[in-house]
Amino acid sequence: MQPGTDRALSRLSGSLLGPLSLLFKAVSCLNLGIKALRSRSFPQLFIISVDSLSFGGTGKTPLAMAIGEALEARGARFALISRGYRSRHEKDGIRVQTGHSFLDVGDEALMLKARFPNQEVFIGRDRLRSIAAATEAGIRILVLDDGFQSSHIRKDLSIMLVNPAHPYFYLRHFRFLARCADQVLLYRGDGSAPAPGNAGYGFAISGFLDAGGRRVEIGDSSLIAFSALGDNGRFARDMERFNLAAFRSFADHHAFTAEDLRSLEALRREKDAAWMVCTEKDFHKLRAMLAPGAGARRDGFPDFPLLYARNTIQLPDGFIAAIIDHAKRKGLL
Repeated sequence: MQPGTDRALSRLSGSLLGPLSLLFKAVSCLNLGIKALRSRSFPQLFIISVDSLSFGGTGKTPLAMAIGEALEARGARFALISRGYRSRHEKDGIRVQTGHSFLDVGDEALMLKARFPNQEVFIGRDRLRSIAAATEAGIRILVLDDGFQSSHIRKDLSIMLVNPAHPYFYLRHFRFLARCADQVLLYRGDGSAPAPGNAGYGFAISGFLDAGGRRVEIGDSSLIAFSALGDNGRFARDMERFNLAAFRSFADHHAFTAEDLRSLEALRREKDAAWMVCTEKDFHKLRAMLAPGAGARRDGFPDFPLLYARNTIQLPDGFIAAIIDHAKRKGLL
């Protein structure tokens, strides 16, 4: 296909998808407002909701993990509740076990369970069912990863992450959405100051780990990187701070195959790179393939040089401490 034809098709698809996108967003907002009219309260629980206006890529899961680490450091028992997007158990819901695969529970839930093996993780489209399961297990502190869609559930604290570069940014002006968040954080990946009245957040790679969870010092070694996120550009920009020889993007929640690994390994060899680096979320999808006896191993990768980047969310001073204080005032810490 000629470049001119590509541009024409792109303009045509944009003109068609724009109105459809606007209609979808309008219907979604209306649905959220209707559900909020019959919202349920859970006074015996402390429910924290980490939300976003975008479909993905703003950092909801890293923030949920940061909150979880702070709670766990204080000896708290809590549950992380995620949807399990595109997983086998998204519809019926399930308590996540360490032996589950990402096909069973989704990549984000698998990462959450790996990070917090001694805490409970629940998935399911029906958040009320997950809350009931957590309550039955005697857990009173709940962290909802992307609880924004559950406007029928009243939260003790709602945190909205907003990336001004994402297409949903204009929705911040809707009064209903403004009432849905107790705290709004604006992404400032370019280092710019946040808008007046809004706190900013960012990300920093705090280290690289191998399959055994051991830190690896990469120094100035050449590397290639890849990711399957809602915002691959963010990870690519973070990796450019290192000796990055090439970067490859995949669709969000992409299910990696042995062919993907062969292609990435070929790229690493072509660039004469020492390491391949992926995100922590993507690593947990690849772990089963890289285990001894797995297909990828049989296909010729006995010493696959794969690391994953530990990406840490950077928050305003005192942000996490305020959440902990909130839980203390409710008598849960």
